[in-house]
Amino acid sequence: MSYADTLGMHVLEATPERTRVTLTVTPGGLNMHGTAHGGLLFSLADEAFAVISNLEAQAVAVETHLSFFRAAREGNELVAVATPERVGRTLATYRVEVRRGEEGEVLALFLGTVARREQRQEAGRS
Repeated sequence: MSYADTLGMHVLEATPERTRVTLTVTPGGLNMHGTAHGGLLFSLADEAFAVISNLEAQAVAVETHLSFFRAAREGNELVAVATPERVGRTLATYRVEVRRGEEGEVLALFLGTVARREQRQEAGRS
């Protein structure tokens, strides 16, 4: 079982133009204030970032940043929507908005950059 599975994440969409990952905040994801732990929001954003950045290349994060705007509560469905800001040959930067629901308010904004290299073609394939 992966970390994303342990947290209850599900990929709703995965294209190079937009990737969406969701989870529902459970009691195990709360902090001492009774709201969603910042690490939970970061993990959700990071999963969307990992999925989108590895669709067309092998990618590894080199820098990330997350700004928190609003709190999430138990039972909230959170959706991380990742889109490319700039994709180059060796570096790519993605924006991930963590929202309350599909069209809800933005709770956090994640920006991340990956180092990337093209995926190798299998022998005999063009």
